[in-house]
Amino acid sequence: MPSVSVPNGNAAASEETIDLPLFDISNETPELGKAVVEAAAKWGFLWIAGSPAPENGTYQNGNGTVARTYDLDEATVDHVFDISRRFFKEASTEEKQACAIKHNRGYVGMHVENLDPSKHSRGDFKQAFNLSGPDPITDEWRQPLPATFQKEDATFRDFHARCRNIATRILRLLAMGLAIPDVDWIARTHDNSPNTSRFLYYPTLPSDTDYDAEADIRAGAHSDYGSITLLFTRPEQPGLEILKPNGDWAGVPIFPPNYHSKSFPPIVVNIGDLLSYWTNGLLRSTIHRVILTTPSGEQTSSNSHTDTGIGSDRFSIAIFVQPHEDTKLTPMPSPLVADRAASFQKEVIGHGGGVLNAEGMKTLTSGDYLSARLQATYGNVFEREKK
Repeated sequence: MPSVSVPNGNAAASEETIDLPLFDISNETPELGKAVVEAAAKWGFLWIAGSPAPENGTYQNGNGTVARTYDLDEATVDHVFDISRRFFKEASTEEKQACAIKHNRGYVGMHVENLDPSKHSRGDFKQAFNLSGPDPITDEWRQPLPATFQKEDATFRDFHARCRNIATRILRLLAMGLAIPDVDWIARTHDNSPNTSRFLYYPTLPSDTDYDAEADIRAGAHSDYGSITLLFTRPEQPGLEILKPNGDWAGVPIFPPNYHSKSFPPIVVNIGDLLSYWTNGLLRSTIHRVILTTPSGEQTSSNSHTDTGIGSDRFSIAIFVQPHEDTKLTPMPSPLVADRAASFQKEVIGHGGGVLNAEGMKTLTSGDYLSARLQATYGNVFEREKK
């Protein structure tokens, strides 16, 4: 992936939208894997159906009719979003600060994170809570949980497990599309890696806010750091934009055209920097951002203050999937990847603080790279956990 200059990282919202490629991954086939790789190579973003269309609940294989597997359902996702909303909007400051971020786990307050410090002098206008998956050996959480989350222990364990199943299926499809003989090669490097669920809240801003549309942003332009990200969104809560190859921004709609559900959006999947590096740039780690919008999707200007504030609440959940931190970034056994090796060594991976070129990443483990990026993002707030 070439080094990308983003002079318009704080540009106004785009009037253009882009419909991502949409896939049903409930039935894994080499043909589907190839199509997923082609979409990831072109856009770095795609949609995954989270539920079956009414006419598409089964498929035929050699043994007859088989029910499709989607792992998640609307009620499960709605419940997790409700817990997130209650935490951000109803939990006390004391409850949140008792679980303040440490080792990339816990509560992140407004302006603590700055995803694009080159374009924005102060941090992003959002709150977050990073929940690492339970330890695979002890089954214990790796961090203190706020009281709101403690009451929903079983829900979060179930949600993590379901998202891991989806991620594994996507990684297997990518291996198929990359012509790796062992279709579990990529997925196996992610065994026992604690995927992180990131609950995000972009609040409506008060009418007397000092938010400046020309200087501030909800989430600055950045690329994700790991392998893949699963993003869950809510109806009527837009704001995600991706940077097209020509350097223009384009908004990502909540629903694809003619999608079978109007209340359960498809999952947005995007490629992260590590997987882009690991494929010698074949899979694109696309720069993206989140802008302040009204419910209709129009960007809110700094002059549009009302008695009730500017913008509207936006909630999302990002599942960050990365290899185990001890994974050495050795060449991926794919002929498609090998063909790109010689021309890729000086290319820069990703966008944001802590980026490296491909040559500089050869000596790193997955954990080394992730820690460097988090240090650049959080500054003194981040400290790598000692073993």
